[in-house]
Amino acid sequence: MAFRILDLAARLLLALGVGCLLLAGYLAWRTQTFSAGTENATGEVVSYREIQDGKETRYRPRIRFKTVEGDIVTVEGQFFTGTRRFAIGAQVPMLYKAEKPNEARVNLFVDNWLGPCIAALVGLVGIAGGLLVRRSVRRELAKSSA
Repeated sequence: MAFRILDLAARLLLALGVGCLLLAGYLAWRTQTFSAGTENATGEVVSYREIQDGKETRYRPRIRFKTVEGDIVTVEGQFFTGTRRFAIGAQVPMLYKAEKPNEARVNLFVDNWLGPCIAALVGLVGIAGGLLVRRSVRRELAKSSA
């Protein structure tokens, strides 16, 4: 009975690993798709939007930048964080599509690639753990049947 439970756990770890790898691929594809055909700009952090999350306050930067066409656009960063990531007035690299400058993104690793990297890491650990547990269960079953 214990080996069946461990075998089920191994299968669940493998499924989690595959699911996380698929999520990582999807997130990486979305980031890469967004990045294709974008313009670069340097934005300035002008303020923060504060959200009360229970007892914690979360902050999301508001960033103003100038497009190649000369339009001034203000957008919010992708993440709410527990601290103010940037000082007011800080210069931040931005990416935007010329046809949709209001959908701009902060062009930093954390904002674009951290999600896919974490999902890939969890996926690889899940698959490795599932394979190790499965191998151990099979080895123990082979010992007990011999």
